[in-house]
Amino acid sequence: MKTETLLIDRLAGEANGGFLKTVVFENDVRDVLLEFVSIKGRYHLGEKPAEDGFDVLLIIAGAGVLEENSGDNRIGSGTVARIPYLSGYGIRAEADEELSFVRLRRLLDEKDIQVIGDRLESYKTPYIKALSECPTYKEDIKSEKTLNRMILPEGLVPRLAMGSVETVGPDEVGEHEHPMLDQVFLGLEGCRCSCHADGEEIVLTENMMLHIPLGSTHHVSVENKEKLAYIWMDFFLSLEGEKYMGEQHQVEDQQT
Repeated sequence: MKTETLLIDRLAGEANGGFLKTVVFENDVRDVLLEFVSIKGRYHLGEKPAEDGFDVLLIIAGAGVLEENSGDNRIGSGTVARIPYLSGYGIRAEADEELSFVRLRRLLDEKDIQVIGDRLESYKTPYIKALSECPTYKEDIKSEKTLNRMILPEGLVPRLAMGSVETVGPDEVGEHEHPMLDQVFLGLEGCRCSCHADGEEIVLTENMMLHIPLGSTHHVSVENKEKLAYIWMDFFLSLEGEKYMGEQHQVEDQQT
């Protein structure tokens, strides 16, 4: 397992605003670019349309504005945004604002682009949602007291899905493996749980990202009165592997 901790206040000393972008787990996850981005003050980040990539933003601190074809959208901590396919977009912060987010760029292969082309209109609409409003789901490897949310369901971005897990110890996410995907965790507020993979143990804490290697046998445990709270990001090797989502995750409500 590899870890990287995101420094949320890394622009605190910049009186006139600024911009920082850092690659996370560089070259560790196939067909994926993970970046940690911070902007402060009157700063505008612009992105051109890309046929071979699909962007998802996970806002983890602060507030700002996402500009895309449908107009300006206020975004803040605890928001996920899927950028419409083939759309340029901008992100800006005002004079008194600071924004920190993870940008996931799924690099598309020929099969991905073919799937998108089959129902292009559905991929060209924005998907912006507060994590607290995302539908809940159940999974056999998790206890009944666990609160699980489906943040980015299967089918919104080829070979990518995201969800969250929250519980208080003692509890655990049972042992399992993913031969069809790479998985990355992001620790949420107050998180302190132990991630185990192939005999290694790492404590996951707030704003820490952790990469579980492809195919590793792993589980997560949390001690009495400690908090397990993280977002999982599943990066599938193939479109066929996405069937895992429907087989293992039973979505309970369909909030829109």
